[in-house]
Amino acid sequence: MSLVSVAASAVTIAMFLSQLSVIQQLKHAHREKQAAVPVLQFLMSFLSSVLWLKYGLIKHDGTITAVNGTGVVVAFYILVQFWRYNNGGGTRTRVEIKVLGTLVLGVILVSYVDQSTDPAAIDVFSLACCAMSLLFLAAPLGQIGNVVRRRDASVLLPSVAALAFANNVLWAVYGHIHSDPYMTLPNAIGALFCLLQLGLIAFYGRAAAAALAARLPAAATASAGAMHDSPMDDAMAVAAGSGGGVAVAMESVQMAELAHRS
Repeated sequence: MSLVSVAASAVTIAMFLSQLSVIQQLKHAHREKQAAVPVLQFLMSFLSSVLWLKYGLIKHDGTITAVNGTGVVVAFYILVQFWRYNNGGGTRTRVEIKVLGTLVLGVILVSYVDQSTDPAAIDVFSLACCAMSLLFLAAPLGQIGNVVRRRDASVLLPSVAALAFANNVLWAVYGHIHSDPYMTLPNAIGALFCLLQLGLIAFYGRAAAAALAARLPAAATASAGAMHDSPMDDAMAVAAGSGGGVAVAMESVQMAELAHRS
């Protein structure tokens, strides 16, 4: 195993594991009877991991298979927690339907393309993997209009964008080494998307995010003595009440996107 494959695998698995932090948010929302945590990004993360896991099996690539196998396990565990902790009533029913539908679709995707099937079918499947990756990578770019209009890039996360850039570059190099255009092209494009985000952050700055961060200590002091599962609970509450919820939501979406960039 090359240094590139080790580095790419380590970064991607770390991003998969980072998604587990949502479980604390689920527990808090369930206990306090708060609004349900959005499940869509984790459903898509599961499907993407399934697609790339199957791709790794088709290509007999142990690195891609192992990384996305980890992603499938982590995403499945998170979906089980969504099923467990979402509040009752219509919300729980909708979550159950989404989870069940996603699992069924995942099984269909895994069964659709056999390793010995027609090359044309494999190409179509590979293009589907690329399309899903590009869809996730392009998602943060939907905020460009808001960034330019407000002249503030607080909805973009510099640490996430930088890590995404490194992750995409590693997988693009991995694809190039293995002469795999289906790995090289989407990750190269993804790296450009990340550079655009970093450029917007550098040009416009993140004044609103800085102002929000300055208010967090005061919010924490005001809620002293209350029980919390994690420091993120305070951050989420303040952000949601001050217009910063978009930035927090975008961070979790981008983390899900990164996790299946293999």
